[in-house]
Amino acid sequence: MTRSSKTRRAPRSSQRVEPQRRSMTVFVVVGLAAVLVVAAIAAVVIAGAGSSGSTEPASQPIAVSGQQLPALTDPAADPAVGQPIPELTGVGLDGRPLTIGPGDGPMAIVILAHWCPHCQAELPVLVDYIAQGSAPAGVSIVGLSTAIDPVRPNYPPSAWFEREGWTQPTLTDDANSSALRALGVNSFPGFVFVAADGTVVQRLTGDVGVDQLTQILEVLAP
Repeated sequence: MTRSSKTRRAPRSSQRVEPQRRSMTVFVVVGLAAVLVVAAIAAVVIAGAGSSGSTEPASQPIAVSGQQLPALTDPAADPAVGQPIPELTGVGLDGRPLTIGPGDGPMAIVILAHWCPHCQAELPVLVDYIAQGSAPAGVSIVGLSTAIDPVRPNYPPSAWFEREGWTQPTLTDDANSSALRALGVNSFPGFVFVAADGTVVQRLTGDVGVDQLTQILEVLAP
């Protein structure tokens, strides 16, 4: 009888332990899931911010003042020539307020998309050109980072600019590419050359050689 009683009690003891093990397993799984969710959220937040702390694309819409330039279809017969550029106000790559407008001429506005292979080839050429002091005195070179897409290569653009050594004032476009549309440029890289009076002298798209760039900038020089 004594042996039989002991044999019957053993299963009862085992049954008490099993639910505790299941509860701890569920707790561990839920805890790990929560950690993964928090890590995923943190990764999204980090991915949306540039190396300088700016948000890309800009979280606030670009403020456009003035008339939007007509779309560029033929650089040889550009209807925007002679028109003042609109004033574009937003933030730069460093997250600080930045305005590009007709009062900043003479200048060249370089329009770049981080995922564009032609832009990736053009940017180091421009960096070397500026570093060598080849740009005529009195002519500014500024940038527009546009068509920003977190799921496309080379994101965030601010990290790309930093790697290439680009230090020119550069406006960060918003999610609707409002600044790009205001300048009427439809492919990359793009260039808007602005005279001292704030009017368009020429707009180009595609690779622009150093010689051609120098010739245009010398015309703009005061």
